[in-house]
Amino acid sequence: MNRSSRFPTLDRFCLAAQVPEPRERGMRFSSRRYPAIAEFLAPFGPWGGRTLLDLGGGVGGLSVVLHERLGGTYDVADFAPFPTPVGRDLTEFGIRRYLPADLSRPDGLDPLPGGYDAVLFVEVLEHLLVDPVRFFRRVAEHLAPAGLLLVTTPNQARMHNRIGLLLGRSIRESDIYPDDPRLAYGHVMEYTLGDLVGYAHRAGYTPLDSRVVQNPPGRPEDRLRRWGAALLNRPAFRSLGLGDDLLVLFQKTEPLPPHS
Repeated sequence: MNRSSRFPTLDRFCLAAQVPEPRERGMRFSSRRYPAIAEFLAPFGPWGGRTLLDLGGGVGGLSVVLHERLGGTYDVADFAPFPTPVGRDLTEFGIRRYLPADLSRPDGLDPLPGGYDAVLFVEVLEHLLVDPVRFFRRVAEHLAPAGLLLVTTPNQARMHNRIGLLLGRSIRESDIYPDDPRLAYGHVMEYTLGDLVGYAHRAGYTPLDSRVVQNPPGRPEDRLRRWGAALLNRPAFRSLGLGDDLLVLFQKTEPLPPHS
């Protein structure tokens, strides 16, 4: 790696999996979220012996860190599955296989296996032009009975957005629909905590826990943002729901309604 990540296990994984530099750089940025996710999930263990699907998981950095901290075996699914180097076994990092899944299509999840103990859906929903209720129902088809669904997504009610709206500014990203079709959409839609709970309830889930967090900045040397993150994560401020990210854990509880 060009620069060590926050997690030595990710450094070893990138070498073993031969992760190219651009994807490695993106994973380094995303890894700032991993500690909060691991802490959030830990009370719902033990995770050893469970099989999880990291849906939209890219290279699988989150799966690697969760395997090290919590245990479990992980499948990673995305539009273009990461190509495992020939002859390389990544099960020591918890990754069993990479699978294709076109999250933008109504039938895009159909080829995926079923019976997962949990599905991780981390920082993906905001990039999709989908009906969340129908999408969550499709995800439920791949969960075991009483399986878990973790959803994390930017908090539409975060402090930055509230200030922007008070100043009469748009809270949309400037390049949400790129001209180059090879590029992914930006944040085409963001959600509040109430949105996620309501959509998931209609899709047959019960919320088990939720949290609003302010993750540390992508650059560790950014002291001002690190100070701001520490402030917003204090209990008194966290209760106001001003942080950047929502974490919600749902449990599949109802028979699935027919596709509509």
